[in-house]
Amino acid sequence: MAESKILQTPMCLSGERLDAPHVVVLDSGQAVVFTQPCPGQSGVNEDAMGIFEMDTGEVCLAVADGVGGLPKGREASEFVIQKIGRWIERKNRSCLEDLIKDANKQLLKEIPRAATTLSVTLVKPDGSVLSSHAGDSLMLVVGQRGRVKLRVDSHSPVGVSETLGLIDEREALHHPKRHYLNNMLGDPAFWLEKHEAKLAARDTVLIASDGLWDNLYVSEIIEIIQSGELETSAQTLAETAISRMTNVQEGLPSKPDDLTFVLFRLNATGLCEDAERHVDSGGR
Repeated sequence: MAESKILQTPMCLSGERLDAPHVVVLDSGQAVVFTQPCPGQSGVNEDAMGIFEMDTGEVCLAVADGVGGLPKGREASEFVIQKIGRWIERKNRSCLEDLIKDANKQLLKEIPRAATTLSVTLVKPDGSVLSSHAGDSLMLVVGQRGRVKLRVDSHSPVGVSETLGLIDEREALHHPKRHYLNNMLGDPAFWLEKHEAKLAARDTVLIASDGLWDNLYVSEIIEIIQSGELETSAQTLAETAISRMTNVQEGLPSKPDDLTFVLFRLNATGLCEDAERHVDSGGR
């Protein structure tokens, strides 16, 4: 891959193609981002992402994936990320849930028939995490020993079946209707799933569009991101996902798609060390 570049916050990328993972400069932590359109196809990248740092030390991470098959997917994902960016700039902010609900109302009005998934996470300096998502852009928190602290579920018929134990991960990743969604912004029936967690020192946060989750097993992702340099982990994630999309191998998932993800670690100052008394939260 090409050489990494350094980005500054506030950072908002939409429809972009990065040739390598890029480092994002933050006061309160470390972040690396990557985004590319679907390999081998001429369409635009319908993913968007944002990283915003507040004067309070809070960091907001967001990934949106414009829904394919509907018009103006890229515009929809960009619209939502920009709404989050403007919300960050306000002195008197509403709560995150109200912001997202308002963004859905405006999306329905201003870009009708367009839709997007969204995963957005607020991380406070003390390690408190608030995750909100709709669709199949998902979030994962992993400790340095590989223990899952938080894993959210996909809002799709196949995702629900996997969550309920009706099918396993391998069956879900090879299901022909995996890309079907039952929740997204741009839908009047949209709903928001929320989770809370607490980061320990050296925990890793990952938010990604389905271009990542549909091409790697979760166990593979955990192994890659649990320790080591974020930039190295990001490069391995990107190379593995793109390789799977372009080189079909029996027994391995392969679903060509736009690929976007954010890796983040909070500065360890003031955070507790990981301990076995931490309880896994959310997901499976």
